[in-house]
Amino acid sequence: MEKEKKANKIYFDNEINANKGLAKGCLISAIALLVVWILYLTGLFQVREHTLLLINISFPILIVVLASTIFYTRTRLVEKELFKYFLITLFLIVIFTVNVLLPKHGILLWAAGLILVNHYFSPKMLLFTYILTAILMFFALYFGMFLGEWDPGLLNGAHYIELNGEKVNVDNATYEQRIEWIHYLRDLGDNRYLKTFIYYYLPRLIILTVIANIGYSVSKRTRHLLVLESIQTNRDTRIKSELNVAKAIQYNVLPKELSDGNKDNIFGLMTPAKEIGGDFYDYFYIDKNHLALVVADVSGKGIPAALFMMKTESLVRSLTQSFKSDTSLIMSRSNISLCDNNHANIFVTCWLGIINLVTGELSYTNAGHNKIILIHDGNAEFLDSKPGVVLGAFEQSVYREVKINLSEGDKLILYTDGITEAHNKDNVLYGEKRLINFSNKYKNLAIKDFVKNLKSDVDEFSKDYVQFDDITILGYKFEKRKEIFESRVFNADLKELDNVFEYSSNLLKALDFSNRDITMINTAIEEVFVNIAKYAYDNNGTIEISLSEQNDFVKFVFKDSGVKFNPLELKDPNINAKAEEREIGGLGIYMVKKIMDEIYYEYTDNQNILTLIKYKNQKEK
Repeated sequence: MEKEKKANKIYFDNEINANKGLAKGCLISAIALLVVWILYLTGLFQVREHTLLLINISFPILIVVLASTIFYTRTRLVEKELFKYFLITLFLIVIFTVNVLLPKHGILLWAAGLILVNHYFSPKMLLFTYILTAILMFFALYFGMFLGEWDPGLLNGAHYIELNGEKVNVDNATYEQRIEWIHYLRDLGDNRYLKTFIYYYLPRLIILTVIANIGYSVSKRTRHLLVLESIQTNRDTRIKSELNVAKAIQYNVLPKELSDGNKDNIFGLMTPAKEIGGDFYDYFYIDKNHLALVVADVSGKGIPAALFMMKTESLVRSLTQSFKSDTSLIMSRSNISLCDNNHANIFVTCWLGIINLVTGELSYTNAGHNKIILIHDGNAEFLDSKPGVVLGAFEQSVYREVKINLSEGDKLILYTDGITEAHNKDNVLYGEKRLINFSNKYKNLAIKDFVKNLKSDVDEFSKDYVQFDDITILGYKFEKRKEIFESRVFNADLKELDNVFEYSSNLLKALDFSNRDITMINTAIEEVFVNIAKYAYDNNGTIEISLSEQNDFVKFVFKDSGVKFNPLELKDPNINAKAEEREIGGLGIYMVKKIMDEIYYEYTDNQNILTLIKYKNQKEK
């Protein structure tokens, strides 16, 4: 029952088309009847009682068939369920009339009705047509004996018949003479009524039964196929709808255009080989001064790859925002998560880079992905580093972080193997060499134009070959950030001093501080960090150090959740006193005061907050 309901729409549409086809059949049969009538009028054959037959029967039939056929084209009657019964009845009446007029020429027309109703794929309609055809064919045979063209087979007569010793031309035999001739034959033992039934009607009925039986089998089988088609259509529609939703979700995962000065410096595109793909690219700010770039390629195609892709994208983004700078650690944690419950054995190649927008330092890790392109100093080249193992393969995989420094205007081109492995009609790969040549040729283009032109070049190269892999490109042009805000959390451990110095030195270099000033500022930072590490916590703790540039000065802010302590309350030591006369402590903070231009302390939200300010142009103390 459910299957039948699902097929209703197909049945309805098919019935409308079948009604139109049958209406055309009625029109053609009416025209055929009209031709027969014209042939009669020209004297080509003789029909008895033509006034009754042609004027009182044939002409009204023509009017009804022609009028109803035209009528259906101008109304919605063709959509009504009973309209098909009306049409087939009209059609068979025309066939009946033709067979009455021409008994020996219209025999094959009886099968036409059974053939036409097969288009309805309805056993009930076929049965109705078969019964009506059998009835009309029966009466047509006997009406044709008396009213139609003389048929020697039905009437057992040659060109002439003898009635009461008089020869009569069969073409001129009247209705009464035919009856007299049939009765004459019956008296001689030749019963034409019975023989017509046995030798003419029954064989034709058997043939029609065979045709109807074949039609019934076809209708039943086709109806079943329509149900299957309906189910498949519904399934395909549902799958298509789901794919469209998945495609929309996938494209929503892709990053939105940046709204700051980097808006025109970054551009990406992705073209799946199927409705949805396994490639993705991403870019996002970790903080104000760090930008992450990601490109990845999941093994396989379709929905499984797309689901794995979205999981990878979410995982890499969240871990990057958590760990902020260590790309190798981010890849390791991502790999462990992706290996967990990976029963489908899907893996993903991934390239993750984090750019310090102040210093230009690029930290990146390659997990089995293509080598990206760096356009530096007017030359395009691959960042040649040994790639690690793909994500999702082995939990024990180890990943390595590589660091390089970008210069103002350098460009990074990230891509998937859909570019290098694109084929042309000669089965030649686009390849890395062609990619580097393109990058050198168009190195001066704006990033958006570069990416679009690269995609167009690949499309032109493989235009006669079906795209079999997803194509993804992400381009980025580096420009140093003019305003700086940087924040990082360190363990309150003296072992972290080297990391603290690296952090502060890179930022101060980006702000064009001299080596001397950097050394002095690092000395002050060291004093503050050591004091917090030694005295703020009983056990483990953390220290957050923030740096920002504001107009003509830079500001370092230290935050810790240790014991409340205001170092500014300490009295400055007497540096002119002898060593044995000086009080213990206070010298470190005094040194900090002398090196920095301004120092502030506050205790807020259970945190010690110490702010150090240093002017770019040395302020008079």
